[in-house]
Amino acid sequence: MNRHLLIDGNSIAHAANAGTTLTVGQTQVQAVYGVMRTMRRLMAVYGNLYTPTVLWDGASWRKMLYPEYKANRDKDDTAAAAALKAQKEQLKKQSRLIEIGVQLLGINQVRAANMEADDLAGIMVQRFEPRGDKIVLVSADRDWIQLISPNVSWFDPINDRKMTPAMLPEKYGVKDVAQFIELKALMGDMGDNIPGVGGIGEKGAKEFLQTYGSVANFTNGCILDKSIDVASLPKKYRALVEDENKAITFASNIKLMDLKTPHRPAPINLRVTKGEPDINKLRAFCDRLLFRSLTEDLENWSSVFPAYQEIMQEAA
Repeated sequence: MNRHLLIDGNSIAHAANAGTTLTVGQTQVQAVYGVMRTMRRLMAVYGNLYTPTVLWDGASWRKMLYPEYKANRDKDDTAAAAALKAQKEQLKKQSRLIEIGVQLLGINQVRAANMEADDLAGIMVQRFEPRGDKIVLVSADRDWIQLISPNVSWFDPINDRKMTPAMLPEKYGVKDVAQFIELKALMGDMGDNIPGVGGIGEKGAKEFLQTYGSVANFTNGCILDKSIDVASLPKKYRALVEDENKAITFASNIKLMDLKTPHRPAPINLRVTKGEPDINKLRAFCDRLLFRSLTEDLENWSSVFPAYQEIMQEAA
């Protein structure tokens, strides 16, 4: 049985970039520093058992289905939006250095031209889970929660949160990941600029799923076996069978939100950057960026990374 640590690189990098500003000359490097420290913290916990892989965002295939997908993140019409956009630009300038730093830590990195990191996580979970492999998903993005199972858990290192299937009922009021996806599809996702079906917020979506189990069960009860009296339903529920637009919106949201959707295209230009552990190159890299707290005892600092442990074992 193999063990995998699938790490959302963009999530980690965005959080690191929002930390205290560090500069080398005129170049900001706080995201580089923060990512490397976070990787070390993760490896100190998981490094002896799990093989790490960092997943990066490419362009999203979802924009072909829904052009407004995440369009709200590119706005700069308010002071807060402008500041966020400036942060993103600073992170973009550091992205190449981040990739080099992760590579020198001996960690593999994966990206595809048409995939977000969560799509890559979904693909890898679908590949590894049937073999009985253990997987830890590392991301602050709660969309990744839908991938959990008895062998797959979710960990948010930014807010120190964990999620397993047994925790879903108490945390989200749903019994399983299928209901978790439907909950999101009914509500919509403001962060991704995906509207809900209308009239059903988080509380209403939870009550709906707790009562009917799924939208399919509800629709069948209303239309096929007539076990549900449509006329007696609240308007917000009745509209799901009477308003064709709401049914279309729900179906579209499922396609956009389900990380295992059969509508997902094949990866384009899938690229795997192999880790290249080299203590001398790592030291030169950290010296160049003035990461003195890392270079004070770099051999010990790097010893938690699996690639460096292999080097030490071979040298022994």
